[in-house]
Amino acid sequence: MPRETKPYWKTQQQRWVCTIDGKRITLGADKKAAFAKFRSLMQRPESVGDHIVTLYALSQVYLDWCQKHRASGTYENHKRYLKSFIESCGRKLAVAKLQQKHLTAWLDSFSCTSTSQNDAISIVQRMINWAVKEGHISHSPIPKVDKPSRTRREVFYTPEQWEQIKSHAKGPLVDLLDFLWITGCRPIELRTMTAAHVHGSLVLFKTDESKGKKDARVIHLIPESKAILERLCKEHPTGPLFRNSKGEPWSKNAIKCRLTRISTKVGFRVIAYGARHSFATNALIRSVDAVSLSHLMGHKSTRMIDNYAHLAQNHEFLQQQARNAAGLSVPEARVAAPPSSGSTEIE
Repeated sequence: MPRETKPYWKTQQQRWVCTIDGKRITLGADKKAAFAKFRSLMQRPESVGDHIVTLYALSQVYLDWCQKHRASGTYENHKRYLKSFIESCGRKLAVAKLQQKHLTAWLDSFSCTSTSQNDAISIVQRMINWAVKEGHISHSPIPKVDKPSRTRREVFYTPEQWEQIKSHAKGPLVDLLDFLWITGCRPIELRTMTAAHVHGSLVLFKTDESKGKKDARVIHLIPESKAILERLCKEHPTGPLFRNSKGEPWSKNAIKCRLTRISTKVGFRVIAYGARHSFATNALIRSVDAVSLSHLMGHKSTRMIDNYAHLAQNHEFLQQQARNAAGLSVPEARVAAPPSSGSTEIE
């Protein structure tokens, strides 16, 4: 007759353990808590695996999946955060033992913005939720987690500020800045653009190349931006169109380094994405409707326009709009710099 399954004491390890379906599970040193945990496991045998599978092992399976089914940038980002998380909590921590305190200790171990901390926890949750969906574990040990609030970072430039930025640019960086400013495209779209993407007055990224991989991304060209691409297509018929002075494709870090140096010269923060925010803000000031603007920027709805447009900081424009609302005639609105010097950034 098979031996009855029940907790037993391991003297060498000074803890209660049990064996269920051939899997040894640690129950802890306190007898009362150990037996309560044992009864819970027997009531939910499907959760046994949660006490066996470690977060490290789960992260390896999840990253293998990400590498096959997600963009390389997403994979590298998740890999970086999850490696840091595992180093913080240890390779032996079982999934079932994961608690809020482990996430809190992890975030306290490195310095970053609240937005980055929010992203970090979200990636861990994404891994756990994926594991539940795929059947690797029975349920999430952290269904609800306290996360730092995401902060909206607002960076945009007036045309005058952009000319100031450009005055410190040389060589291939000028084409890069001009194209970002004229089209409002994403920096990653510019960095990965090739001659094969250019079709007359359009730049077309197929669905599997676009952000979100749900719809094709179309960038509409005007004569100025079209002229830049026509010249670059002749210079680089294959491979990325935008390249640095060494003939190498621009990397995200290379652009950041160049713009950081310009930041010290102009006295305000300069980032590539600021051109996209400026494109949206200035377009609305010039009376481009939100629906058209959303299509130009590659969004399916106008909701995201609110995140890019920074009209609240353009006090002169809003004063003119207030006069319009009151039925008073006003001169044509122009883009005005915010009260403080340089770009506006709200952390």
